[in-house]
Amino acid sequence: LTAGHIQEFACSTDYDIELVCHWKVPAQTNCSKEFLLCYSKEMSSVLNICVPENEKNSLRCTCTIYPDYFVSSLTYILALQFNGTDMWNYNVTPALVVKPRAPKNLAIEKAENGNFNLSWEESYSPSSMLFGQPVVYEVKYWRKQRPTEAFVKAINYQAKSFEITASSLKRGYDYVASLRCNYTDYPAYWSEWSEEVEFHNDYQVTADDILQMAVPTSCILIVAGSVICYFCFTK
Repeated sequence: LTAGHIQEFACSTDYDIELVCHWKVPAQTNCSKEFLLCYSKEMSSVLNICVPENEKNSLRCTCTIYPDYFVSSLTYILALQFNGTDMWNYNVTPALVVKPRAPKNLAIEKAENGNFNLSWEESYSPSSMLFGQPVVYEVKYWRKQRPTEAFVKAINYQAKSFEITASSLKRGYDYVASLRCNYTDYPAYWSEWSEEVEFHNDYQVTADDILQMAVPTSCILIVAGSVICYFCFTK
């Protein structure tokens, strides 16, 4: 195995607790026995060791570093060893590889108007660097039986809720919703999609809906009738 065989080496951080690095390896590789990831802060002589593990259900080694703190200027120098031999060095600045934690406590409630209010909470506590930072969201919802036909809506403003219009959904079907986020000052990665919530659309057509449909329909019929009468009269 040579440096050329190390593929897809990448690191990302939740910018709160951990910095995770992973790389692709051939099948049958024992990550903890064959590799070591040494790391030190830039301008520091203290060398730390991270012992990688085999990632479940994937041909990758993964190493989790728990920094003492996070600041935008923090940079780590990484050295990957294979069977005791240094293979290559890699510099990583956590602020440039932020992959935030997904929003949590996703919930959905039916509003009085029949629409569905999706709500959530930020996954960071006030002590975190990301708490209260500008963030954008993407909401995804789909018919439970058709996950490939999802609606995706961008929320480009500070929000903790989103209204899904019941009339835009098929009546009588179960739906699933999920959410992910991206911090605009640390835009490297979107979070994973959050836990899903399910809801049932039993939307009933209201008098207002009938009125809204009736008015344009009436206008079309009047215009159509006028055109027919015009042609009949001219003949």
